[in-house]
Amino acid sequence: MALTEIVSGLPMEVTYQLMDTEKVYYFSFIAFKGGCGSSGQHQNYWLALTDRRVMYKTKVSELKGKLENFVEKDGDLPFDKISFIEVSEGQEVKGCSAQKTFQLRISTSGGTIAIPIPTKEKGYEIRKIYSELSHKA
Repeated sequence: MALTEIVSGLPMEVTYQLMDTEKVYYFSFIAFKGGCGSSGQHQNYWLALTDRRVMYKTKVSELKGKLENFVEKDGDLPFDKISFIEVSEGQEVKGCSAQKTFQLRISTSGGTIAIPIPTKEKGYEIRKIYSELSHKA
């Protein structure tokens, strides 16, 4: 699969963060849903891969003691700081029931970022494109 630069249709939130010669090769919105008993709001978060870094705005999982909290974060991870990317699957109790969850776990020199993703296949797609881009750099 040949990588194609995305030149239009990106949200301003992404384009204003790009460096002068940086090119975007992957972009996807990632919906994050409320649990049972909540208003069920959907907020759009996103993940983008450029020729230099992974950019994201999402709720990431953080452990505080034995409790898992989701915190909204907007950041980027330069390719040269990433040691590996993995796709994980788990069960999470949300509101009234347990549901299957998927995460894209990106390990960097500063720790591991766990980004919720909608499907395992989406994680494999992101990981494949990252591998192609990082070998190109």
